[in-house]
Amino acid sequence: MAMRITGYLVLIFAALLAPVHATEVTDAIEIVRTASPTTATSDEIRAAWKTLADAEVDEIPTMLRGMGSANPAVENWLRTAVDAVFERALASKSELPKAALVDLLADTQAAPRGRRTAYELLEQIDPPKAQELLVNMMEDPSLEIRYDSVAANLELADAAEGEAKQQQLHRILGSARDLEQIEQCITSLEEFGEEIDLAAHLGYIKSWRLCGVFDNSSQGGFAVVYPPEQTIDFAASYEGKEETAQWQSESISTDDSMGKVDLNDLIGPEKGAAAYAYTEIEVAEMTPIQVRYISPNATKLWVNGQLVASNEVYHGGTAIDQYIVDVTLQAGVNKLLIKVCQNEQTDAWAQVWEFQLRLTDQLGGAIDFTPIKQ
Repeated sequence: MAMRITGYLVLIFAALLAPVHATEVTDAIEIVRTASPTTATSDEIRAAWKTLADAEVDEIPTMLRGMGSANPAVENWLRTAVDAVFERALASKSELPKAALVDLLADTQAAPRGRRTAYELLEQIDPPKAQELLVNMMEDPSLEIRYDSVAANLELADAAEGEAKQQQLHRILGSARDLEQIEQCITSLEEFGEEIDLAAHLGYIKSWRLCGVFDNSSQGGFAVVYPPEQTIDFAASYEGKEETAQWQSESISTDDSMGKVDLNDLIGPEKGAAAYAYTEIEVAEMTPIQVRYISPNATKLWVNGQLVASNEVYHGGTAIDQYIVDVTLQAGVNKLLIKVCQNEQTDAWAQVWEFQLRLTDQLGGAIDFTPIKQ
């Protein structure tokens, strides 16, 4: 009897120590991918995570690929499982899947978070190889990887001199998407006597035709369809808030380094008011883009007569690219109209009445367009 019990125990321990098979890993990933940032974690997800955390080290790339199209909760579950496997492999000095991590990092179609994690793991096991790959990834579709690559290249540029440094800075400037890194490049290029238009580099529209002012007392004008929302007629006059509202006789061109259009300066320090800004730009072909804009005021945005954004928020901050809208520009001339509503708050910080608007690709790089003066 004792020998039989001992035999059973051996089988049980063998089962507990048996490696987790690939099919189990795949099934566990699918279960973990049901995790939600807002829903309590189920026992099934916890058990699936345990399966992943106990997996063989060569399953790490599979888990990282499982981050594709995942929400942050799923990414965190998978990342912690990967870390558990990786740390265990390091402690036991197991062979790590370096080649597979390199392949994953090179696969720009894979999940950005998974690829970034692959780089971090590769950096721990082969720093020279990780650095070698990183410096050549300034055009990467992952903004996080691109940021790191630009940072690495900025360090290399700092060590260079003369024309070689200048050329390297231009290459970096074309790839950088982070504002601080862009400004660092421009500052360095200014040391070579260059003058670079930051607003143009970022894709800001600087020329606008303005119309105002219309009534927004008690914030009631945001929903009102004033005439400029229906027809653009520069010769027309409209019933305004206190006097006739009309289009200014010519367009303005902001010289602000970030394309800011200050309506307090250009129209007047109005309160409880609404104004419109209109412009036209031309592109060579039909182009999917992002309109990225900033305003501390309530805004509506139309592109080619279609309302594409509506944000009734007053004095909620002005972080860069506060609002991002996906649109498709038509080949040729495109028309943009923005309505900017100011409320009646008297606080000093609530007096700002302005906007900034730029046109970019999906990663925040300026698109090629021609402004048409109105």
